[in-house]
Amino acid sequence: MNKHVLFIVMLMISVLTITVKAQSTYSDFTAGNEGWAITGTNGPYTTVWNSDLGNPGGCISGAFSMDPQWYYLAPAKFTGDKSGAYNHALSFDLKLVLSDSQNEAPDVVIIGSGLQIVYDLPQDTIDGWQKYILILNEAAGWHLANLSGAAPTQAQMKAILASLTNIEIRGRYTAGEGMSYIDNVYLSVTPPISNFSTDYEGWRVQGDAQGGTGMPNYHAAGGHPGGYLSALDDVTGGTWYWQAPGKFLGDMSGTYGQNLKFDLKQSGLDNQFDNYDVILQGPSFKLVYNTPNNPDTAWTSYSIAITENAGWHIDDTLGPVPTNAQFMEVLSNLQELLIRGEFIVGADSGCLDNVSLGTISGITTLNFISYGALTIFPNPAKEYATLQFAARQSEYYTIDLFTESGDKTGCHKEVYCSNGIQQVTIPLNNFAPGTYFFKVNSSRQTLTGKLLIR
Repeated sequence: MNKHVLFIVMLMISVLTITVKAQSTYSDFTAGNEGWAITGTNGPYTTVWNSDLGNPGGCISGAFSMDPQWYYLAPAKFTGDKSGAYNHALSFDLKLVLSDSQNEAPDVVIIGSGLQIVYDLPQDTIDGWQKYILILNEAAGWHLANLSGAAPTQAQMKAILASLTNIEIRGRYTAGEGMSYIDNVYLSVTPPISNFSTDYEGWRVQGDAQGGTGMPNYHAAGGHPGGYLSALDDVTGGTWYWQAPGKFLGDMSGTYGQNLKFDLKQSGLDNQFDNYDVILQGPSFKLVYNTPNNPDTAWTSYSIAITENAGWHIDDTLGPVPTNAQFMEVLSNLQELLIRGEFIVGADSGCLDNVSLGTISGITTLNFISYGALTIFPNPAKEYATLQFAARQSEYYTIDLFTESGDKTGCHKEVYCSNGIQQVTIPLNNFAPGTYFFKVNSSRQTLTGKLLIR
């Protein structure tokens, strides 16, 4: 095909994809109960909608006294074929007003394809709003039928999500009097990811690079690993950025509380200058983020929490910190995602790899993070392992893999993490079967975990 024709076709495809939206399902109860009901021993019952008691805005609630054991029941939009939610998350905000100690029962129930899985939250819920994020895979702590049941198989988990009929979230937690409130329920699906394994995936260059064509260079090898993109500065003034394609735009509200991740490297380190490193453009204002360190001449990995308290500012790095409502306003209609590509005054080139928006791993409740835990899955592993941990503060973390006898394997990764839950995936294709240990280290934390490679 003629190169000019190919360019026009590819440009048309990238423009058309701008209309694509993430298919996450959510209820934030801004204007009503959105079809949520209450199911119990003697139910069903109607939920109470509260216009201004949510986190923030509206929410729904129920009194403990209405039934011996009852659950919030999700409406039809949360049911059907939700296959894309596998390996992703069900999240919600819960608030309790208690009169006595909690009793034991499944906290979340999901039903589909004639199967039921249940989940027990890792510790008692306490007064005040708390956000929960539950990963939807067979290794995340779900049980078949009841809390003493076996873990579901991968096939069972996928079958449930492919024909989902019920999502029930526990509403009554004590035998005595009390109230519960629920808000911001999200069922997230496969997040947008670009690892450039075959082509440039619709990414473009914005600003003074690539001779004004907007088209990056694609490289099939030399990335982190595999393919990657590069662009050359035109040195005409301004700062050029990597511009995300349509699959990263639209309604991205389901990514809240998760992470934006990407890998960068640059051609040199002289004459560095500061500018916005990441820009999330919403309908009426933008959110900007400044990483504490510019990329190196080797691949440098970044992980930035998608929450209002992670270092984002409105319109300028000296601007105000966004509220939750402002952050959600941008995420719910994300019009542009830009990642800085130019860091040097003068001629330079920059490279991009492994961009993902809205990735989390493991099981966590954001209000009581276990900072001493390192979760590794799958485990045993074969081709890759994902490490999940909670960063105490925003800084660089090193990850090393050791043999059972304590020798370094040569597997080393350095990643910048903002405060909060992190996930890092490590390829394992070059390692023989056996027992290994990961060590995750920073200035304030050292975490270790055992890994079996098949």
